[in-house]
Amino acid sequence: MSMETSCDYAGIESVLESAGAEYAAAESHGLICGMICAAGKAEEALWLEHVLGEGNTLSAAAQTARESLAELYSRSLLQLNDIELGLELLLPDDAALLYTRSQALGEWCQGFLYGLAMGGVRDETVSSGHVAEIMRDMFEISQARSDYPSSEAEEEDYMEVAEYVRMCVLLCHEELQPQQAPAQLQ
Repeated sequence: MSMETSCDYAGIESVLESAGAEYAAAESHGLICGMICAAGKAEEALWLEHVLGEGNTLSAAAQTARESLAELYSRSLLQLNDIELGLELLLPDDAALLYTRSQALGEWCQGFLYGLAMGGVRDETVSSGHVAEIMRDMFEISQARSDYPSSEAEEEDYMEVAEYVRMCVLLCHEELQPQQAPAQLQ
């Protein structure tokens, strides 16, 4: 399984669906990134149980999902520590409907918040700095939905929000894991 095909949104979504996972692709990636930001790394057994569901790790489909998710984890860890700030959020491509992309971005944010919490980050523990504000923004984004046809302006708005989320994740990583963050953010 190559990194190119197994770590794209459609590929991860497909293997998770086949495995009967609890989480979809975007939310899974958000969870993994949140745990990495909170703790500097994430124990595979912990996030895997949440993504696939308790006791759902033995089937062939679950093993395939585990392998794809392990590649996604490795890629995410590298990207969060990349001096080029090359983090890519696992979201549907631009050919998907805006509604689908917006929903996935909301799920990504929801997963990220859950990953931060699993890593020990709470509102009361991050009262200073940007993390508390980012957590509030991520919560708001996770609740937003678009139910109507998209216009060019809404497409631009989506792209701006997705880029804002990406930069917020990098900033969270910098604040919570400053010794590992890329030098450009320090």
